[in-house]
Amino acid sequence: MSNPALDRYLNSDRKQWFQTHYFRMGVFSPFFDPKTSWYKNAAVYMNLYGVDPGTPILHDHPEWILHDAGGHLLFIPFDCRNGSCARYAGDVASPGFRNWWVGEMRRVLSRGHYAGLWIDDVNMEFRVGDGHGKQVAPIDTTTGRPMTWDAWRDHLASFTEEIRRAFPKLEIVENPIWFAGPQPARDQDPAIQRQIRTADSINIERGIASDQGLTGGTGQWSLHALFDYIDRVHAAGAGVTMQEYDLDSRNREYALAGYFLISNGKDRFGDGNSNPDNWWSGYDVDLGAPAGPRVYRDGVYSRVFSRGMVLLAEPGLASRTVQLPGSFATLDNTVVSSIHIGPRQGVILLKPEGSLRSANK
Repeated sequence: MSNPALDRYLNSDRKQWFQTHYFRMGVFSPFFDPKTSWYKNAAVYMNLYGVDPGTPILHDHPEWILHDAGGHLLFIPFDCRNGSCARYAGDVASPGFRNWWVGEMRRVLSRGHYAGLWIDDVNMEFRVGDGHGKQVAPIDTTTGRPMTWDAWRDHLASFTEEIRRAFPKLEIVENPIWFAGPQPARDQDPAIQRQIRTADSINIERGIASDQGLTGGTGQWSLHALFDYIDRVHAAGAGVTMQEYDLDSRNREYALAGYFLISNGKDRFGDGNSNPDNWWSGYDVDLGAPAGPRVYRDGVYSRVFSRGMVLLAEPGLASRTVQLPGSFATLDNTVVSSIHIGPRQGVILLKPEGSLRSANK
């Protein structure tokens, strides 16, 4: 998603810069509506089941908001204070709510020339709570009983399938929780598989560098497990968007190395802090075609390309020296034949004849 700090550039004379440097932007309506006249590759934001407090349906159709057994309206448990949260939780099982959502999306799309939809909170992990952020099982309006986790996933999958049918030609980016689903199946749960198939791109919020919870090894919270999830998303036909936040110079290269390790040509990389005044030249690197898949050995990932290679050390790895299969140039143009690498560090290397070429990231 575009950072509000970009707004001043969008209102300036940088149109060509944005067209050249951003393959896709996740944006908000109505602010971006007029800008779609010159930037044709925007995906407009919509929350899957979050309902803003000022939305008329709160008064016109309160039955479209999830509620508990006592009839109290429920929320998405995020940004909660004083007994209320930022968004109410719409009833994902309700035909009325779904029809309203699709209609609202059509109205938004009619105001601009958008390439796609960016759908937030595709939470196959149960995320409904009271005004204090405490998780509460809502009443399932299809049964009149407290909603089960299985029913929640089925309702969300059906909802995303309905959206896909309503907008068959638009690109759809979905922002789910990558580790959602019952253990040990996780995303191999049938409902989550259905949801993934409705998306053109699955957003990985926080990517790898901004997610401080990722570990080394091959456990359920490991970087390895996230990469395996991405492989399964690819197998289902979707790409991924690695959405990073607040990257410093070290983490930029780590995050970009992670992108190169998983990229299959459908994937994207986003740096929430990038703008025309601080653009990092590393985002213009062209490593060429991959020579094969990523390799994982003793906590270090590697992948070879026609114009270079990448290395990435997993979280918690003891620092070590890695011998390279020849001489390469680092991004600061230092020629090396070995690299000393530490935990949560990525290194992008170019063959001596490699060059920086313009690429959309």
